[in-house]
Amino acid sequence: MPAIRVELRTEQSMRGADGPEQVSDLPLVERRRVGEAFPCVPVGSLELTREQVAAGLYAQRETLPDLPRHPTDVELLKALERALDTVGLAGLEEARQELEALPLDDRAASSAYSRAYRLCVEHWYTDALSAPLTAGELTLALYASDIKVTRGRSVDNRLAEVDGHLMEGVARLGARTLALLGDEVGREFDHPAYRVPFGELSEQYQALMPDERRRRFCHDLAVSRQWAAPRPLMVMFDAGGFAVGATPPECPRRVAFHRAYLPKSTLGRAA
Repeated sequence: MPAIRVELRTEQSMRGADGPEQVSDLPLVERRRVGEAFPCVPVGSLELTREQVAAGLYAQRETLPDLPRHPTDVELLKALERALDTVGLAGLEEARQELEALPLDDRAASSAYSRAYRLCVEHWYTDALSAPLTAGELTLALYASDIKVTRGRSVDNRLAEVDGHLMEGVARLGARTLALLGDEVGREFDHPAYRVPFGELSEQYQALMPDERRRRFCHDLAVSRQWAAPRPLMVMFDAGGFAVGATPPECPRRVAFHRAYLPKSTLGRAA
């Protein structure tokens, strides 16, 4: 059996964020085999590659409109199970060949590849689900770092610098604090009609980010970072607990589309 990637991360929560400091060693075991760009996705008793997942979703494209606009991973996995029941692995191969022959701007193909990429990212680690850090979680991490408040609030030409500060903040706060308080950022900076005043948010949130100018700067920078490139993963373990994991590659289909159709000046914002 090919080797699998195992990494040990220490999860920490900043004292005062949610009670006393908590530290636990949680193993991050990637589903990817060495040499693979993306992990396989568990579907029933099988594990499907990203290409097979896209093919299965494409084969079920007539039923996908019946799903919610933003289907859950469970709903997408059930669609894949239906595809396997209907066409089997051999049928997936035929669907894959048909899918790969479609133009880059085909909507059904783009949707299938995008959702396949999402499922691969969600199942990046064993015994866990993952999702890219949200703008709220990025905001918290940047605020906790040593990044200086400036007039410029874009990551253009400073992505490496911003990411260095981002990981600095992650190390200081810990994944658990980011996960528990990330939604609070969204509540403060939501659409004006739904915003919650800072003074009505949790005491933990107010204690962590008391400076309004720095808070707004970090949020604006986080939104810019959200669209600039793939983000590190927030890992939610099945047994409980959180960790910040690896940064996955960009979706290959999306990269190919942007290279074919978008001006070069926008390629860096296509993640």
